[in-house]
Amino acid sequence: MRDLVRYDTIVVGGGPAGATAAMALAKAGAKVLLLERRRLPRYKACGGCLSRRVERLLPFDLGELNEESITNLTFTWRGRNPVEATFSEPVAYMVWRDTFDQALCGRAVDAGAELQDGQAVRSVKESANGVEVDLGGRTEIADFVIGADGACGVVARDLFPDRAQPMAVGLDAEIPLTSAGEAALRGRVIIDVGRTPGGYCWAFPKRGVASVGVSIDRRSAKRALPCLTAFLSAGGFSNGKAVRTTGAMIPVYHDGTGPIHRGRALLTGDAACLVDPFLGEGIYYAIQSGQLAARAIVRAGSDGGDLQWYQAAISTEITPALEAAGRLSRAAHRLPWLWFQVLRRRRGVIDLYRKVLIGEESYESFEDQVWAGTPRSIVMLFDLLAGRGGFSGRRQELGSW
Repeated sequence: MRDLVRYDTIVVGGGPAGATAAMALAKAGAKVLLLERRRLPRYKACGGCLSRRVERLLPFDLGELNEESITNLTFTWRGRNPVEATFSEPVAYMVWRDTFDQALCGRAVDAGAELQDGQAVRSVKESANGVEVDLGGRTEIADFVIGADGACGVVARDLFPDRAQPMAVGLDAEIPLTSAGEAALRGRVIIDVGRTPGGYCWAFPKRGVASVGVSIDRRSAKRALPCLTAFLSAGGFSNGKAVRTTGAMIPVYHDGTGPIHRGRALLTGDAACLVDPFLGEGIYYAIQSGQLAARAIVRAGSDGGDLQWYQAAISTEITPALEAAGRLSRAAHRLPWLWFQVLRRRRGVIDLYRKVLIGEESYESFEDQVWAGTPRSIVMLFDLLAGRGGFSGRRQELGSW
């Protein structure tokens, strides 16, 4: 019979947030159990695009994990009228999530964490003894638990029942490219707007494969497949064969998502709805929140178990960027044609976004500069029809076209 082991922290979920938190805690000397529902490596429905700023958070060089370096951003309106910018240095990297997540989990194990994959968590509850995690036949106990198990995770379900539901739906497909198609997409990310309510379509290159997908408002989920099919045809990705798609909820950040700290539990990454609502980046914020969660638990060891610091740290270091991204997303997704005209007439906006991706500019600064160069009448129209918010209370030098 297995002896009962008490852990300092149990981390539920072996994605970027969970593996990062487990790694940081183990390096700090904590006894950590990292649980992953499926056997590693496992497929994960995800575009797999890492903004270059993630380099400063990773404890290792991407090396062979990088499938493609992105040096071109192209925006299209329903497959037409491309607006693009090419850069001398990469702004993002493409990875397969099975190998990327496995590499992060491997680093956590190297740091001293115990990894149990193929372990589905049945339930989580707090007790006078700590946090109890039911694995269906046995129970593991820890002082703290980190929920890093995604948009529909068990930790949030059991310990944060008032959490808001994800507001977006995604469909993703991997399509082999012809040599001509690979050449056309090499180093290029395509974002297509105008056909998906509350979202966009994307195409990412990965060494001969196109990761193609759609993000759409949950209320319009039935239109996701038709939108993706239309995008495939317009972009020349469809070869007439059936394409297997994988669907997932996208927990984009929005006002009222609810608490991410309660008692001895923390939520990170997708479980905490820390996904950029503008263009859907989640991995960067997952890793960042995993690091902050580890710091909070280390601090709690000398603060009598108080994890309040985590909520404050997220509010200071992550929330302002996601709020700015949310205001931009309301403009871009509710008035996509007008937003596309901003991109067409102000090509510098893409370069401003490049600076966000590489970590030279904050999202808040990007937002201010976007509207500072846009005619007042257009900004006021966005405010009126898209609920952009914040314009009337902010002094800006507005431009003209």
